[in-house]
Amino acid sequence: SNLALMLAQLGWGDIQNGQGILKLFDGDIVEEHNLVSQAFYPQDVGKPKVEAMNDIIKSKCNFSVQTFNRMIVTEDKDVQSTYVFILTDTMKSRKEIFNNCLKYSYDTDMIIETRMGLSAGRIYAFNPHIGEEVNAWEKTLCTDEEAEVSACGASQSIINTAQFIASIACAKIIQYFCQQYCDKPGLNKWNEILFTLYPESFYM
Repeated sequence: SNLALMLAQLGWGDIQNGQGILKLFDGDIVEEHNLVSQAFYPQDVGKPKVEAMNDIIKSKCNFSVQTFNRMIVTEDKDVQSTYVFILTDTMKSRKEIFNNCLKYSYDTDMIIETRMGLSAGRIYAFNPHIGEEVNAWEKTLCTDEEAEVSACGASQSIINTAQFIASIACAKIIQYFCQQYCDKPGLNKWNEILFTLYPESFYM
């Protein structure tokens, strides 16, 4: 929700003004515990997340985006967009979305995937057409049992972490645009960003 709002505030999804299409996928509804870390308002509780997010974007940006009130399904053609952000809660869903919808997509030029725990975050950016970049990303994947527990459903506020991750994901797509369209050859497409909220001594 934080990233969707940031992208919309940059103009992404303003079709009438030639700013492309912004698609939102989610089959969940807004729950009270989402309010502390996501972009929703108390009056959104009980609404489908994509519909609530579209209402927020429309009120702030004066345009609507495309919404899909469902989870990603196998071989989902609607997912095959030029730029894809994978922002799910589980490793299993990340693998399924990539393998079923994006691995052999000729339409997708950049995938940005984020992971958020209570104490740390990760942001990955890669071109799915470049084998080395895909292999580097796939090496970071693990099972859900091995992964740090997602903070998305946490009752405590992690809004700063959520907004920080969204900001970096937003910056990565801007960096990609600079590389593609502004003749900045020094920028690499594959990128891995790791951060922790606590020093290493916290875990000792």
